[in-house]
Amino acid sequence: MNSPFILLSFLILASCAQVTSLNLKKHQFGLLPTKVIWFQVAGLEEEQLAMLRFRESSDKRTSFEDNLCLGKTWSYNLYDLRASATATFMSQMTGRKNIKGSCEDAGLRPIWNYVNPNGYQTALIESGAVENQAIHSFGRCGEEGVKFLSSLYYFSRSKPPVDAPTFHYSEEIKLAPNQVVYDRTCGDASCGSSIAEDFKAVYARLRRISEKHFFFFFYFSYLRALEARDYVKAREILVDLENAYGEALKLTASNDYLVLLTTGESKFVDMPDQGKAFFEFEKNNKNVSTKRTKLTNLVLASGARAENFCGIYEDSQVFERILSGPKQQGLELKIINPFK
Repeated sequence: MNSPFILLSFLILASCAQVTSLNLKKHQFGLLPTKVIWFQVAGLEEEQLAMLRFRESSDKRTSFEDNLCLGKTWSYNLYDLRASATATFMSQMTGRKNIKGSCEDAGLRPIWNYVNPNGYQTALIESGAVENQAIHSFGRCGEEGVKFLSSLYYFSRSKPPVDAPTFHYSEEIKLAPNQVVYDRTCGDASCGSSIAEDFKAVYARLRRISEKHFFFFFYFSYLRALEARDYVKAREILVDLENAYGEALKLTASNDYLVLLTTGESKFVDMPDQGKAFFEFEKNNKNVSTKRTKLTNLVLASGARAENFCGIYEDSQVFERILSGPKQQGLELKIINPFK
């Protein structure tokens, strides 16, 4: 057999080969996600995972590290070079850069408005958001605000107002659109339930009512802990978040799940250099400072279309990376609304 024939055979075989792994893990490319679980965590930056990775002299990998893709987004929009977490999350959910932080933003279409007509239901848990950060504040913005919130099953991990509807993770969760349901274990400072407990309870109910769905988890308490230099509290939050995120990652064994974690207002924490100082910094805060917000945010992705989230791109492009991908038959790179 002559060498040209061998070379030609090799090229033919190579052209037929299919890449079935990503980040050294089994992965099938181009799959359509019918179930999307999306964590949005204010303040988080990947180096802060050291608070989990190196606690108690352990270097065990965390669930946050067990992803197929890691990406970075530029934290700017048309008005700010360092956008707030609220503006960043709005940009990611709507695909828009013109986030003003006012009722004008209610006129932007969030991703659930696009997919709801095709049978997708959406539930949302919001935790630690103050009034101007809470998505339900759009309810004050007239008809556009009502439209923005329409079709959402909305749960809040904050102190319930008087006579507001409430839920508890140990009870049957009732899903009622167009109202905010509060975790009755929450008070002024914290909640009696964990993030993981609320996540599993609400998500189990959502799965029972709809095979196609989006599930959002908005988290702001971690950012406040960093700003207060309360690293004991910050690590406790990360442990709880990791448990919930780990539960979500288990679901990606089914090929129609996409699990995302995106951040906003990512903070730089100047971690200690030495081991002893590292194990003590949570208690005494010595030699540790939280600096201004970084210019980029973190993206973690696993499951269907996780390959779309590797690399560096803008916050507003997270939206299109969920909605874009090759068809099952064809080579189109971008589809306006493939969730059919």
